[in-house]
Formats: sequence, C-alpha cells, structure tokens
Amino acid sequence: MKKVFYFSLMVMAMFMMAACSSSSSPGDAMKKYSNYLIKGDYEKFVDGIALDDSETADKLKEQKAGFVALLRDKVGKEYEKMGGLKSIEILSEEISEDGNTATVKIKQTSGNGETQEGTQSMVKRDGKWLMSIDK
Repeated sequence: MKKVFYFSLMVMAMFMMAACSSSSSPGDAMKKYSNYLIKGDYEKFVDGIALDDSETADKLKEQKAGFVALLRDKVGKEYEKMGGLKSIEILSEEISEDGNTATVKIKQTSGNGETQEGTQSMVKRDGKWLMSIDK
C-alpha cells in the first residue's frame, strides 16, 4: 500500500512540474523576447508581437517583414550607438483579473552603461504571452 501511495505522489509531482514549466508568466515571455532583441534576432523578436490575427496570412507576413526591417534599420543602429543592448531586467509584472492581459515593467541597460525603464503591455493568445502594440 505504501508503494502505491508513494508512486501516486511521484506521478502527481511530475504532472505539477510539467504544468508549471509549460506555462510562463508575462515577465518570462518578455525576458525571452528581450534576449532575442539582445542577440539581434529580430525575426524571433517579432514573432512575439501580437499582430491582428484577423488579417490574411500574406498581410501578416508583410507586417512582420516591416517590423523586422524597422528594427534592423532604426532600432539596431540606435543600440549600436549606445554600445549595444547589454541586458533587460524584468522589474515587475501585473496581470489583469481576467488573466488575459498584463503590464511588464522593464529596465534596459546598454553597453555604455545607460539604463532606461519602461513598460510593455502583454496579451495572452492561445495560452501564450505576446507583446501587445498599443495603438
């Protein structure tokens, strides 16, 4: 009987660990996207943006390409002037009552040591936290 009890506990613990590891917080998602930005992987960074999913596939592809070009041409050059983007720290996250939107407060540190704080709105789509672009 003890073996069945311990086996059941072990199985429950494994399910709980799997559930916890598969769901990420908005801060975790923002950190992941930020690391893409630090590495200059603008395509993966843009994949973390919540675009209007009512658009056609071609229109979404066009929008993503536009964001990547903007990041490369404008944002990348600004980061270059500042010695690159060294790190992004998550200061706090505030999730709405319905659990579908959040605000993440971040602190960016550039290669020259300058820091800048800001916030990023996040939205949950299909169980995944994405960066929201406020219009």
